[in-house]
Amino acid sequence: MRTVKWFRKVDHGILISVVEMSHARILARNTVFLLVATLFTNLAAFVWNVYLARYLGTAGFGILSTALALTGIFSILADLGIGTYITREIARNPAGAGELVAAGLGNRIILSCIVFVLILLFPLIGLYSGTAATVIVFIAGYMLLSSFSSFFNSIFQGFQRMEYQTVWNILNSIFILVGVLAVIWLGGSVVHVAIAYLIAAALSLVYSTLIFTRRFFTPGLSFSRGMIREAIPFGITSVFSLIYFWIDSVMLSLMKGDVSVGLYNAPYRLLTVITSLYGVYLTAVFPVMSRFHVESEDSLRFTYMRSLKYLIILAVPLIFTVFAVAGPIIELIFSAEYLESVPALRVLITATAFMFVNGLSSSLLGSANRQITVTRITGLAALFNVILNLILIPRFDFMGASVATVMTEALMTILFLRAVRDLGFGPAWRDLHVAWRILLPASVSIVLLLIPAGTIFRVPLALGAYMAGILLTGALDSVDRDILRSIIRG
Repeated sequence: MRTVKWFRKVDHGILISVVEMSHARILARNTVFLLVATLFTNLAAFVWNVYLARYLGTAGFGILSTALALTGIFSILADLGIGTYITREIARNPAGAGELVAAGLGNRIILSCIVFVLILLFPLIGLYSGTAATVIVFIAGYMLLSSFSSFFNSIFQGFQRMEYQTVWNILNSIFILVGVLAVIWLGGSVVHVAIAYLIAAALSLVYSTLIFTRRFFTPGLSFSRGMIREAIPFGITSVFSLIYFWIDSVMLSLMKGDVSVGLYNAPYRLLTVITSLYGVYLTAVFPVMSRFHVESEDSLRFTYMRSLKYLIILAVPLIFTVFAVAGPIIELIFSAEYLESVPALRVLITATAFMFVNGLSSSLLGSANRQITVTRITGLAALFNVILNLILIPRFDFMGASVATVMTEALMTILFLRAVRDLGFGPAWRDLHVAWRILLPASVSIVLLLIPAGTIFRVPLALGAYMAGILLTGALDSVDRDILRSIIRG
């Protein structure tokens, strides 16, 4: 494949941007693959959860949810950041994949078996009994098998072959959906649902194993303490992220009760869906950044800065659109009972701009061997969030938790941009000319949203004005157009 390079002049004619067009095409292709998989998976999960909630009732669905939550927490220990480490190292040096995969697989087997035994201790020591204990055992098996599929997906990401992960995601969702519907049709219990999850994981693992051994190579088996040592910061970051993700709901439950938790989680789950979609791009761009870290600092800087611009351009209309239609969205998805949470959604949606910057910056730092920096920032953010919740929830209820989330994301943005700057990257004063080209159309769109007219008229008008403004102000320049043309031509 022919490589085309760009050299773009800015202040004083300095050449600063160099990128391979082939990587732009690969990145776009992988993003599309993962986006399709994410949309399908979210839709399928929505369907089977609705059916399960209605069929099992609150008690049965609660047992299944508890088992999934418990094993989900422990699944982080089964990985310990090895998946992310494998992706980064294979992207940097595909020729060394054999040794990496062998060590990673050996480590994963040991860790997964340890975690499986730890999960089994819960029913064995009497914390769970009867049906709940049985469900936990089967779901633990589901977690064990899924952890190996996730390991293979990390390898596919390292080789930038996301089409295999896309097929796995779709097949896994189909297996679970068919299994759940079969259990309901046959009149099974929650235990049978757990067995269906286990069978789905087994079938999905068969696919991953066959694809890997046939399209890549047959892996060996070894053990590497050095790999665990390098990967642990990624794992600790996942633990901090998990705490940050759930702690506000736990604190709301303890301080204000279940109603407040429900009113907070309705908009928060919408935010989670949005972040899962932008997470698709981060998954695709991480191996690209990892490779550029060892091949071309200019290309790495170019990829980060362009990605940052594109994500901000997408975040702005997302924020003002959701802000304008928050009421109808909440009522349509959750019912009028949740309308009290509309202000919380409007507060939380502003966090997306910070989240986009934080996710991309975290990927950059991780690709550049600064995963310990990411761990420190995430840990500090989790602590800051707990303190803010302690202060704000007693006085402002779920709105306090919403504000705490936005403030925490804003703090992370400051810390991440500082870390990126210390790395020699990040926005500089010369990049402010791009900021006004985005802010001006955004301001016009916000004014249009204030027009006393129906939502169905205001929102399309504001979005149209924003897109036109982005083009007219030159926020998307000739380099961006070259990228788009290259992607379209393939």
